[in-house]
Amino acid sequence: MLTLDNVSVKRANSLLFEPMSCAIKPGEIFTLQGESGRGKSTLLHALIHEEPQVELVGQVTLDGQCMDMSVRLSECAQTVFQDPMLFSHLSVGANIALSMHRFPRSEHECRVNTLLNQLGLDGMARADPFRLSRGQMMRVAVARALAPHPRVLLLDEPFSALDIETREYVKTVLFGQIKNDQSYGILVTHHAEDRPSEGECICLMPSL
Repeated sequence: MLTLDNVSVKRANSLLFEPMSCAIKPGEIFTLQGESGRGKSTLLHALIHEEPQVELVGQVTLDGQCMDMSVRLSECAQTVFQDPMLFSHLSVGANIALSMHRFPRSEHECRVNTLLNQLGLDGMARADPFRLSRGQMMRVAVARALAPHPRVLLLDEPFSALDIETREYVKTVLFGQIKNDQSYGILVTHHAEDRPSEGECICLMPSL
């Protein structure tokens, strides 16, 4: 189980939102909603690394172990940010394979091609990522996050650049792997229709 106990984020010693708690079961996705600027994305960043003048407060426990604040969740989590954050000097396939550094190289090609097929990008492994549409680039970013079967997936508006049809099958792939791997997902979104049918949702409230 992944638990957040009275967790919030401080910037310059001010809480961005009221502390919140949740318990995420294996295979579940926890959804964070709230006004823009409330600190949703900042929380996801704080779960994986330190930032200047940003403090993560509360306790995070993963599979019975308190989170080590020196490494946080960086060693077991993958993140889909609002920006695809692809590398222009690498092909689509090489961008995806970056997250698979702990896997034998012999497994990279098969895994990359499987994900590209699932995400409607079949045959694009050798393509230049910066010749793709923004929606296609976001699907490459999703593939990169899914590739190593991470224990935790942090999802920051991962569907915002996708059209309605594409959004539905990307959700199916993303939510399906979380369920099959019995991993943990934390989803930030402004759109209720992007939430999974199961799993808790919390709206972050301003600090009093």
